[in-house]
Amino acid sequence: MISAVARTSMRTRAVARVLRSGDHHNTSPNGMHLPFNTQKKGFKYLYWGSCTFFSALPVIAAWWQIRKGNGTKSY
Repeated sequence: MISAVARTSMRTRAVARVLRSGDHHNTSPNGMHLPFNTQKKGFKYLYWGSCTFFSALPVIAAWWQIRKGNGTKSY
């Protein structure tokens, strides 16, 4: 015997499957679905610069803490 909750969830999954399997042939040029312009000249430099900076930030913070030492070093 299947409970009412289980039947409801089964029905919801079946509806979601039908909705997701619709016709998705809406092609758009590369990057046009994003909220910013990817075709600008400096976008790739800003993107890669941001990725590099935020990836290096933990290493820079660790270096700063190690460099700082126990407080006896003056910088």
